[in-house]
Amino acid sequence: MSEGAADLAASAAAPVRTPAYRLFEVVGLELEYPIVGPDLGVLHLVEEAFRVLAGRPASDLEHGAAGFSNELADHVFELKTPVPAASLVAAERTLAESVRFFNRLLAERWGARLLPTGMHPFMRPEEGRIWRRSGRPIYATYDRVFGIGGHGWMNLQSCHLNLPFGETEAETVRLHEAIRALLPYLPALAASSPVVEGKLGPAVDNRLTYYGGNQRRVPRIAGDVVPEPMTSYAAYKRDVLGAIYRDLRAIPEAARLRHEWVNSRGAIVRFVRDAIEIRVLDTQECPAMDVAIAAFVRGALAHLVRRLEAGDLAPPAQAALVADYRRAVAEGRAARTEAGHLAPAGGRAGDLLAGLLDGAREELAADERPYLDRVAERLAGGNLSERIRARLEPLPERRREAALREIYEELAACLDANRPWAG
Repeated sequence: MSEGAADLAASAAAPVRTPAYRLFEVVGLELEYPIVGPDLGVLHLVEEAFRVLAGRPASDLEHGAAGFSNELADHVFELKTPVPAASLVAAERTLAESVRFFNRLLAERWGARLLPTGMHPFMRPEEGRIWRRSGRPIYATYDRVFGIGGHGWMNLQSCHLNLPFGETEAETVRLHEAIRALLPYLPALAASSPVVEGKLGPAVDNRLTYYGGNQRRVPRIAGDVVPEPMTSYAAYKRDVLGAIYRDLRAIPEAARLRHEWVNSRGAIVRFVRDAIEIRVLDTQECPAMDVAIAAFVRGALAHLVRRLEAGDLAPPAQAALVADYRRAVAEGRAARTEAGHLAPAGGRAGDLLAGLLDGAREELAADERPYLDRVAERLAGGNLSERIRARLEPLPERRREAALREIYEELAACLDANRPWAG
């Protein structure tokens, strides 16, 4: 939900068109992490860490091929590939090296470290603080308009996957339609947020539960999270962005928010980047798993775009997609499907995704195909949220807190080592 200072500044300036990439030629990844202390409590150290790295106060900086940016909460930062990557293998290497680099700084200076997953398991929203440097007027506006003291603002970490428009408007429209077809089921694979304030939450993906409701004052901003059909750039700007801006215009203090980044659907069209940004992926336990999921999404979408081009994929009804998305957020892999466009209605979301693995494999480079083995393991054995829950649920309540801390210690170690969690 939050934006880095550089993104805010870029969107406020006149758009600069980036060179056109071919469809699926490159991928941009953004991973969000909180900083925690030895007791796993959040530490407000991003500003100080950035100052040490940059040698001056900073909200954005680069480290090798990676970039670091602030987020809305000052205990969270974003690690990203500022230049879109053609190779996901290279992107994983960059992200993993940057995690280790940042972790070494935190450990040596403050005895701190990074914690993975889509939500901090113990944090209470009142522990959060708004970022105090670049972008603060925007964040303060969000606070005045919506009140940003809840989990959906102060306690969520996601992986954002950016895919280029392609070379023509028709390609972008097909990509958007393919994303609509796949997006409702992605929480069944990527959920990693089972715990809220030390207790098992009601949903498999609790981050998305909060995400969908944190701007209720202007419901059109997030819509149904599942994006509506797109027919052209002009129609999207008129019917999606234009409608949001009209609603915000009725709130005098919301003037600063009338930019394309305010759109909070689960996939948003970023004209300033010539990319579509997918936002429904929880951050995983290590970059290797984030990149594995990104590889699956990239390959599956390329497969679905081919089916759309061939007339072999019927556009699904919006209401059915929204119903499927909400069930996947609540129930994960076991969620029953309604739409029927990718697999027969009534099947499980996890099985639907597994049915796309072969098509995705055909679309990926040879060195990226092994990532799909990790995805297949998650679809068979449980997403990270389900696996954490499975380890906690058999325990009596009195033993769960100690077990929960043990699990998240293991996950923090997985992040530093770039190793998937054995569970």
